[in-house]
Amino acid sequence: MPNQPSNDILQPKFLVIPKYSTTQRDLLVAEIGTIIFNTTTATLNVCDVERTAGSGSWGVVTLT
Repeated sequence: MPNQPSNDILQPKFLVIPKYSTTQRDLLVAEIGTIIFNTTTATLNVCDVERTAGSGSWGVVTLT
């Protein structure tokens, strides 16, 4: 129906993680806790140190 809110907004079925290459990721200005999918390494990366472009640190999420 037109002009009705979608149930997907109120009850999402999935989460879309932003995708960046390592080069693009390293240019990001990110806050601690920022999550991205690294397309170069095919891994999830989490910013673990507040960063300005070209600085800081990214951790890799691993499955054990």
